[in-house]
Amino acid sequence: MTATNDSPGIEAGTPSETPSATLAAEAWMSAAGNVLRGLNHAFSNRLSALGAVAAGLGMGHESPVTEQVDVEVTRLEQLLRLYRMLPLAGTLPPEPAQVSDAIDDAAVLYAHHFALRDVPCQVEGDPLTPPVLLNLTVLTQAVVLLICAAARHVPEGQESTGVRLRYSGDNDFVELIAETNAAVPLAPGGPPDLAALRWMAQPAAGEASVAATPRGTVRATLRVGTLAYLRRRERGG
Repeated sequence: MTATNDSPGIEAGTPSETPSATLAAEAWMSAAGNVLRGLNHAFSNRLSALGAVAAGLGMGHESPVTEQVDVEVTRLEQLLRLYRMLPLAGTLPPEPAQVSDAIDDAAVLYAHHFALRDVPCQVEGDPLTPPVLLNLTVLTQAVVLLICAAARHVPEGQESTGVRLRYSGDNDFVELIAETNAAVPLAPGGPPDLAALRWMAQPAAGEASVAATPRGTVRATLRVGTLAYLRRRERGG
């Protein structure tokens, strides 16, 4: 489409929003998410082909080479599973999810965070934590952001002090807490992850906050309704 004389250089129908970093980030995340889905599909195809090659190499005999190929195929399958969790999943419909399942994957994803991977995260959880009504991928992404919200406060030079992720629950709510192990300054304005956490937790009557504790650590908290609580609320009980 060519530019009109009335609006030189601007195509008809082009949105008139003022350029900003926020709009650019939103547009890029939308594009990147779809590109990532395409790359995951290509990755899956290549992985299937590699698996077929490995099976062919192993026909009739086993060798150190075929065993190593099998090991690498397994590792690639695990990586592909992690890649598939990366596109933003906030619009996926809620479903019953075990918190421990999300915690395990979130901890692995966080360990790959390029900017924060030097800040280790230790996990402590109650095995009796009740399930929640939130899409598992959404919950996993929220837990990653929760860990980041605390880890971002660890100053350079203190990375080894790390953060601790704890989770537990009762009949009504599950609480997940990511907290720095050392006293660190609380950044003004809150971390960028906080708004995303609040949006992700909305379907589960959730809340998110970041605050300094009396002992000087920084604590990021995510609280979501349990499956039982939300079912009761739907019934008006």
